[in-house]
Parts: sequence; structure tokens; C-alpha cells
Amino acid sequence: DVTIFGGDGCRFAHDEVVALATKIGAPVGYAYRGKQWLEWDNPNAVGMTGLLGWGGAYEAMHHGDLLLLLGTSFPFGDFYPTDCTIAQIDSRGTMLGRRTRVDLALVGDVRETVAAVLPLVDAKEPGHHLTHALHVTKHWRERMGHYVTRGPRLKRIRPEYLVSTLDELASDDAVFTVDTGTACIWAARYVTAKSGRNILGSFNGVPGRQAIALCGDGGLAMLMGDLLTIAARQLPVKLVVLNNSHLDFVHIEMMEAGIEPFGTTLKNPSFAALADVIGIAGFRLENPNDVRSTVDQFLTTPGPALLDAVIDPHALSLPPHVSLGMAEGFSLSLAKPPRRWRRDPAA
Repeated sequence: DVTIFGGDGCRFAHDEVVALATKIGAPVGYAYRGKQWLEWDNPNAVGMTGLLGWGGAYEAMHHGDLLLLLGTSFPFGDFYPTDCTIAQIDSRGTMLGRRTRVDLALVGDVRETVAAVLPLVDAKEPGHHLTHALHVTKHWRERMGHYVTRGPRLKRIRPEYLVSTLDELASDDAVFTVDTGTACIWAARYVTAKSGRNILGSFNGVPGRQAIALCGDGGLAMLMGDLLTIAARQLPVKLVVLNNSHLDFVHIEMMEAGIEPFGTTLKNPSFAALADVIGIAGFRLENPNDVRSTVDQFLTTPGPALLDAVIDPHALSLPPHVSLGMAEGFSLSLAKPPRRWRRDPAA
């Protein structure tokens, strides 16, 4: 049983990777940077692994006999299998074996290498390995749809519903830039990769195409000066602020490390009002019933626009695998007494 896991090195190899996976009945998982190249038009796609993960990728990687790593430098060692054969192909020799042990390492372009391998392998019927991974992925999709379908009826805006609506109304060739933190989780799970779309880190754009920045409230506050540049240049960027008054991912990382979280609560201004003041069209979104109409109006507004979406601060997303160390850290953090901030009488 073979599992394929790809990254950004598959950017020109979509057709070849899908053809190989179809021929040998292999599930295809992908890193965050591989999502935009391997998710669309891929009947064997089984989602992502890692802290942002969803779907059957984790199980497929751990229950197969051979893991084929294609153009990826996926950094989370806890999510690699330890008891199967691993082969890695990358155009950069320095990436081979960098993140996990490798039994077979090949330096080469992913597209050209897979194309050369295709005629050399025998076709096989889809087996239990693939069907099980697809079944797990289907189950994940159903679970992830829970807050999407219930979204308009809830009292607070769920980020799952907001990002899913944004995904539906955005252009097929939109460029999504995603902030660090939990914005990455919601984009990984609810922004659909399409042939003409790009999902990038928070540092790139493509002129002439719809540009949507998915921002955390902490991230925007740290780089608020960029709004002045956007306003001065009237750059047609659409900024979505996931406003939960929290440094959410930092909070999670502290708990994982067994630390009682502190300093992660934010007291935010109205980002919509701030945008209006400096010359960017600002939208404030607080009611789930207004999500679709407001997102539509926001996306179709000419020039730059900012959507200040007040989301449920208790929205939580778990990875497909929680290690013993992670569970221990969370338990230790929760067991600690609440932190009391007192003024030092000697100060």
C-alpha cells in the first residue's frame, strides 16, 4: 500500500501526481503549501496532516507500506510514520531527509520524475487502503460542515461558517493570503483549492486578480501601519479580520507546552471604524444572519475594503492526531491554578 504526500514542489506536477495515484490506488495527502496544487480535480485527495490537518491523510501515512514524499519539507516530525518505507523526491538535495528518516532519496524535478516512473509501475485496483482513507476524509468533511450548515442559526459567528461563505463567494481565481495563527486552520479546512486559485503565506500577491487577506486580529494589530499604505495606494485588497479578541494560536501553544496561558487576551478597537477613518471601506459583522449579504457586499466593493468579523472566541479545531506529549501539556496547563496578577508590594 502506497501513500503520496506532496508539497509546494508539486506546483507543476498536478496531472502527473494524480495520474500516478489513480494508477496505483494511492491516497494523496498534502502539506499546506501543497493544498493549492493537489486538492482540486483529485479523486484520491485525502486532506492534510499536522496541526492544521483534517481528513484521512494522517491515517493513510501511518497505515501504508510506502510513503512517497514529493516536493515537501513538512516540518512536524510527530506526524511522520516510523514503521514504513519512506521515499523522497525533491529538486533540492538539502531537503532530502531533513525532516524525517528516508530510505530512498532522489534529487529531481517532481513532474519529470513522476512522469518517468508512470510507465514503469503496474496498475492496480483501488484497495482497502485507499477506500478507508477516502471514507475517513468523507467523515471529516461531514463533521467540518456542522458549523457551516448551522451557522446562520447560532448566536455568535463561527469562523467555519464565515470562511466557508467567503470561499463560496470569492472568485475562482482569487488569491488568498493567510495570516499566521488560527486563520491558517480555517483556511486549510474551508478555503477550497481550485485550478486557478492560489493560497499563499502572508507575503505574496498576484496583480490583476482578486486578493483576499485572511487576518487574525492580533496579526493585523501588529502590522496596522500597512493599512495606511493600502489606503494611500488604494490597493484593491480585501482584508477579513477574524476578531475574537484573542491571540488564539499563542494560547494553544502555551497550553500544549504545559504553561498556563497569559497575555493572550486583546482589547480591540473597531477595525471597521478604523478602516473608514483612513480611507478603506469598513464593514462590521456581528450577526450570523448577516454573514452572506455582508460578505457579498464586502467582496464587490471597489477598491480596498476591510471586514471586521466578530467571531466566536470559543471556536476550537483539533488536529487529526493528538500526541501524548500534546495531551500531557494541555492537561498540565488546565490543572494549574488561575494566574493572579498582583502588584509587588516591594516595587
